Amino acid sequence: MDYAELVCRSNFSFLRGASHPEELVATAARLGLRALALTDADGLYGVVKAHLAAKEHGLKLILGAELTLEDAPPVIVYAADAVGYANLCGLVSQSRMTHPKGEAGLPWRALADRSAGLLALLPEPAPVERVASLAEAFPDRFHVGLCRTLSAGDVAREAQAVRLARELGVPLVAHNDVHTHHRRRQPLQDVLVSIRHGTTVDKAGTRLMPNAERTLKGPHEMGRLFADRPEALERAVELASRCRASLDDLHYRFPEEDLPEGRTADQHLRALTYEGLAFRYPGGVPPEVVRQIEHELKLIAALDFAGYFLALWDIVKFARERGILCQGRGSAANSAVCYALRITAIDPVRMGLLFERFLSMERKEPPDIDVDFEHERREEVLQYVYEKHGRHRAGMVCEVICYRGRLSLRETGKALGLSLDQVDKLSKVSAANGFQVTPEVLLEAGLSAFDGRVQKTLSLAMELEGFPRHLSIHVGGFVITREPLTELVPVENAAMPGRTVIQWEKDDINSIGLLKVDLLALGMLTALSKCFALIREHHGRELCLATIPAEDPKVYDMLCEADSVGVFQIESRAQMNMLPRLRPRTFYDLVVEIALIRPGPIVGNMVHPFLRRRHGLEKVEYPSEAVKEILGKTLGVPLFQEQAMKLAMAAAGFTAGEADGLRRVLSHKRAESMLLQYRGRFVEGCIARGYARGQAEEWFDNFRGFAHYGFPESHSASFALIAYASSWLKCHYPAAFTAALLNSQPMGFYAPHTLVADAQRHGVEARPVDVRYSGWDCTLEDGGKALRLGLRMVKGLGETAGRRVEAARREGQGFRDVGDLARRSRIPRHELTRLALAGALAGLCGSRRKALWEIQALGPLDSDDLFFGMSMDGTEVELPSMSVFERVVADYDTVGLSLEKHPLELLRPTLKKLGAVTAEGLKQVRSGRPVTVGGMLICRQRPPTAKGICFISLEDETGIANLIVPPDVYERCRKEIHGALFIVGQGVLERSGKVTNVKTKLVSSLSQ
Repeated sequence: MDYAELVCRSNFSFLRGASHPEELVATAARLGLRALALTDADGLYGVVKAHLAAKEHGLKLILGAELTLEDAPPVIVYAADAVGYANLCGLVSQSRMTHPKGEAGLPWRALADRSAGLLALLPEPAPVERVASLAEAFPDRFHVGLCRTLSAGDVAREAQAVRLARELGVPLVAHNDVHTHHRRRQPLQDVLVSIRHGTTVDKAGTRLMPNAERTLKGPHEMGRLFADRPEALERAVELASRCRASLDDLHYRFPEEDLPEGRTADQHLRALTYEGLAFRYPGGVPPEVVRQIEHELKLIAALDFAGYFLALWDIVKFARERGILCQGRGSAANSAVCYALRITAIDPVRMGLLFERFLSMERKEPPDIDVDFEHERREEVLQYVYEKHGRHRAGMVCEVICYRGRLSLRETGKALGLSLDQVDKLSKVSAANGFQVTPEVLLEAGLSAFDGRVQKTLSLAMELEGFPRHLSIHVGGFVITREPLTELVPVENAAMPGRTVIQWEKDDINSIGLLKVDLLALGMLTALSKCFALIREHHGRELCLATIPAEDPKVYDMLCEADSVGVFQIESRAQMNMLPRLRPRTFYDLVVEIALIRPGPIVGNMVHPFLRRRHGLEKVEYPSEAVKEILGKTLGVPLFQEQAMKLAMAAAGFTAGEADGLRRVLSHKRAESMLLQYRGRFVEGCIARGYARGQAEEWFDNFRGFAHYGFPESHSASFALIAYASSWLKCHYPAAFTAALLNSQPMGFYAPHTLVADAQRHGVEARPVDVRYSGWDCTLEDGGKALRLGLRMVKGLGETAGRRVEAARREGQGFRDVGDLARRSRIPRHELTRLALAGALAGLCGSRRKALWEIQALGPLDSDDLFFGMSMDGTEVELPSMSVFERVVADYDTVGLSLEKHPLELLRPTLKKLGAVTAEGLKQVRSGRPVTVGGMLICRQRPPTAKGICFISLEDETGIANLIVPPDVYERCRKEIHGALFIVGQGVLERSGKVTNVKTKLVSSLSQ
């Protein structure tokens, strides 16, 4: 007995199917089905995952989808061949793109017009007049489905299906309307239905399936179910045999328009590359660079990727012409061609980077190029791509948002009828303990461990974990095609206006071999661009990333003092601790610095050996010259993915393709388990080449750290370039640098009050928001030495209102009073009030309270009122002055910082009574001495690699103090650590070189 299941919904039908595509395929193969069709609603979202699983299990996968029709019942269509697949993708794209996100629908005529290469199945019977015309559009390719669910209504539906098939003269085909891969998944199916309808399982009624029969069944079970209609089963197998379309047959080609006449893509790429080399090496191109370029161009031509590089070159060229700061990073920085095309800024030949990390003939996978753009201007770049290639040939990659953790529990708990209070409690305890919640923990949270709904919520939430919930947009991935993209993969509207996305995520397109370009946003590039503009305006100096003076000793002196607030990548608490220990003096030191403070090196026990060797406390020995060449830059410690690959090739005999396979495993989320398959091959390979077993095992254990995130050297080098640039600007132009950071918010590690306080410690005079002088942005005054806070700093003031104030002042002679400001800028009363509370009107009337009084005395502030902004009451009232404390509180409430006093100055008398020293005073305390320090909490981190330790940064009027909170203290003081703004830490001072920390024994709220 043969059988092929033709109607099957996975969880990519979003809250309809209750099984992953991989589960359905694996079960279908185990049951012995001839083939399986994945027919999710209006989409091919899960088809790549099903395709890969089908290849693994040796099962035939039929490409299909259920289409929602606006004037006919839903119909399932299957791709018989390549034409049919293109039409299927086109139909799904049309259905989705003509509707808002989440909706779909086609007129039956649209389906009829693109029926070539498609077979159709009506899963449920319908009146003949509703489907007759559609059936005529599929001559010898239309079928009526017959499903027996062993529930009420089966007999009537079957009679209707038989009658319809007879009237249309089409075959009757058996199917099981599959929603689960196993009957035990039915409870989750019920939960999904309840979530979709916004109700509970108890109240869902007939919307739930009456039993668990809509599950995958094998040929023998289906044979018994349809013993009286074996021809219906045979028709299913026959229909499946007619479907030959496969994702393996997809032919993707990158666009090649705009080529000069008479040039191929490869020829044009070669010409542009050598033009770029002349720019990069004005004194002549080194021979080793030419060799590398020729090697890369040959490989690019062999893999037919020239169009990909040309498209990236075109996008970067557009950005440069528009003055949009950008820089390529990631593995593309391993490519000399990318460097010549000015896509990346790192010279891979000089850095000794490994090209095979980027592109390999063995691997034949698409290259991965990431380009960062100013985050405020990236949309210009995205819309350029859409305009140039058209939405039918360009779409962003989607990101599948899945049920995780608390969301899984909340949705499951609500569907099972738990109260919102119970759901919240369960979510909180589960977030801290995973789904392994003990009865004791439940009891402590006020939940009954014997409540069946609580236990069922936990078990079903575990099943729901990882289920797709909805589509979002990938951070920047674009797929661009020569042929219509909508015939390669379905495209649909995104929630964000002006964006369309394909229905496959990045892992899917990588598996199929589609090329994507990642056009990403980076806040620091925005800040750098704005800083360059301020320096040009106030200092008359033209700067860019390429012209910032290299290897400036003053910059490294600054970084060795951990003076890196606001600096890209090296401003975190951990990086600040590392800087004085590493003591960077060269650009490559920054490359290492950025890579060291990552989970990979920390878990792989690479940090301390590197530091000991750097400071001469441990001898560096290399077992061979080949290994020295690979690990010499990092003192024998493998810190980068490229080094892991090179070691695998040089020491263990891996080919470049095998080494990249190892690299990809190291980057996988299941790397720890997947890595085991390489251990024997690596260790034995090293031994065969004369290396000691212990050495080989040590290297491989180092690699285990990469399983938690191995950092590519090329990526670190690209980031180090921006880190150095931001450090140089902070060192030499602190006012401009701080203004640029404030004008680029939100971004970075620290809040504006920390950035401004740091600038003040560097001698920058910060001036308050004042409508007489402030523009929308923060600006520079007194020849670029003073920082004037902009109107953008005022919370509750919109940009439109702020720009009006700026324009009104620019057009006139300054504001005479609050009424004059109101009349000329015509901004609403509530926004005037925010300016008054921020002290921005004090220069017009003397104080905040007087400004508020004058605002209330103004006439109507409706834009069309004849008496707009005119004073209606000239009564003078003597208002009490605000205290310093009130002014500081108002400053933080409205601007987020105070230039008058730091809050800790006001709290210092209380701290003195506690014996607390300032952050600056910690420098005078001897290591090992007990100490108390207090401050405003500005940073709290508890990284997974820290073994339960919590790191806290406290800011006071003198600087920043760092607390180390051991796990037992953290558990004891969790409430204070997470609930208080002003904290006191008591403990012992620890000092290592210039690194100072307080290892706490007690953390308390300052209010206690």
